[in-house]
Amino acid sequence: MAKKTISTKILYRRLDKLFSASPVISLKEKNKWVIYSDLHMGDGGSNDDFRRNATLFQASLNDYYQPLGYNLMLNGDTEELQRFDVRKIYKHWNLVYRLFDEFHKDGRLYKTIGNHDLQLGLLKDLPFDYIHLDGLKLEFEGDHLFIFHGHQASKKYQEHNELIGFTLKYFANPLRIKSYSVSHSSRKQYKIEKRVYEYSAFNKIVSIIGHTHRPLFESLHKVERLKSRIESLCRDLSNARNGNSKEIEASIKAHKKELKQYQREKKEHNYQDYLYSTLLHIPCLFNSGCVVGKRGITCLEIEDDKIRLVHWFDKAISKKYLMDNDYESERIGNTDFYRMVLNEESLHYIFTRINLLA
Repeated sequence: MAKKTISTKILYRRLDKLFSASPVISLKEKNKWVIYSDLHMGDGGSNDDFRRNATLFQASLNDYYQPLGYNLMLNGDTEELQRFDVRKIYKHWNLVYRLFDEFHKDGRLYKTIGNHDLQLGLLKDLPFDYIHLDGLKLEFEGDHLFIFHGHQASKKYQEHNELIGFTLKYFANPLRIKSYSVSHSSRKQYKIEKRVYEYSAFNKIVSIIGHTHRPLFESLHKVERLKSRIESLCRDLSNARNGNSKEIEASIKAHKKELKQYQREKKEHNYQDYLYSTLLHIPCLFNSGCVVGKRGITCLEIEDDKIRLVHWFDKAISKKYLMDNDYESERIGNTDFYRMVLNEESLHYIFTRINLLA
């Protein structure tokens, strides 16, 4: 682990306390989980970021995860309480809360608190009776997956969250300014992720966070995942027979195009900052992304001994994903909604690498 400053030591002590206080559930008892983060549910108005993918999100729960018996983890910032009143949120999105209730009545709903819904731990007479946690541990053969929102690794959000909420509610809302968050700053995203990465590697655990809004799988950001996939496809192409070489070449070109487009859109990024360690890459950090993405929503699935990063999208908005031969898309019923697995890995393999390399 890198040399720690005094403020970093305080943050790590805070994470130690959070880890110790978090309840434990064995994956032997409950082995199917879907983890969503950062819904930012509002009052249904023009400033409500949840509106964009609300129907898609509901379909994923109603038509897929609920019937298949998944446990639902809402990992922080479910309600946007820095901008909206909780009762107005509940009233407008009553159908969504009915879905939550379906999981809740079967003992399959878990919610953690994020920086945008910190008040849930203080407010009385809430319109729902869910238990709100700060963190949760899933035990896997003696190892742990540590689920928490992620703002706990940010000094700013712990000390100034109340001021941020006041600014959003009384200045940003009337002016119809979209909420600013750490998700809009690559530098702040990286700092928070790096702190959680170092803490997780040192303690040989898997941490699953939200907060930064960008999906991470095995401590890799989209840029690094694309690079890795391109290299793997190049190896496949060198060993390919004539039958499928054109298909592999098309996939390589598509991934290159996606990588270049992302770099053009994010010119301010330092792409070296997508790797958190210069010595060994340790697959200890995962992020479920968010439900308010422009091209769909992402989540993490855990089933038996595997973990997956999943992308849900609406064909009407993101039809290009159906043309990607490198990923298989699963249509949900007769809808225009699709589920696509972006990455999948065995928890045995992940923890073997963590325990040997960290």
